[in-house]
Amino acid sequence: PVLGEGTHTFWVRVIDGAGNTGPATSTTRTVDTTAPTTTPTIVSGPSAQTNQATASFSFAGAVGGETYVCSLDSGAYTACTSPRSLSSLADGSHTFRVALVDAAGNQGPAASQTWTIGTSAPTAVPTVTPSQGGATNDTTPSFALSGGVSGGTFECRVDGGAWTTCVNPYTVSPALA
Repeated sequence: PVLGEGTHTFWVRVIDGAGNTGPATSTTRTVDTTAPTTTPTIVSGPSAQTNQATASFSFAGAVGGETYVCSLDSGAYTACTSPRSLSSLADGSHTFRVALVDAAGNQGPAASQTWTIGTSAPTAVPTVTPSQGGATNDTTPSFALSGGVSGGTFECRVDGGAWTTCVNPYTVSPALA
């Protein structure tokens, strides 16, 4: 018969050809088909966009003997522990998943985090308007910036100064001498 949830005892004994019954022995098994309902929490992981081909995830949420299983992209779930380090990852979008598994092997719902790796520098060359040189009496000129990359930012600098994040349009500040 199909056994329901709970603990069941299986008994066995031997009867010989003459009908004599030997001693019985038993084993107990617990049927558990109910998956954990708790979704683990991803405590830390990589930024949404990174130039690192490695990633490390910390996660929590196991209670009462549950263990973790992890999956990268559409790969199979395998046993894992927190923190989980990944290396030699290819450029592009990746999704990390972690779920809880109980002692019977039932897997609960997964938490996931998606991030994008880009290890190559952008090839886009920004455009500055106006681009012509020449004399001016404007000590805080403004420039229109274009030609960036999706999700990217601009950095600007004046003369030999430090590179700093700048927005479009960029107005020189502090005023030029």
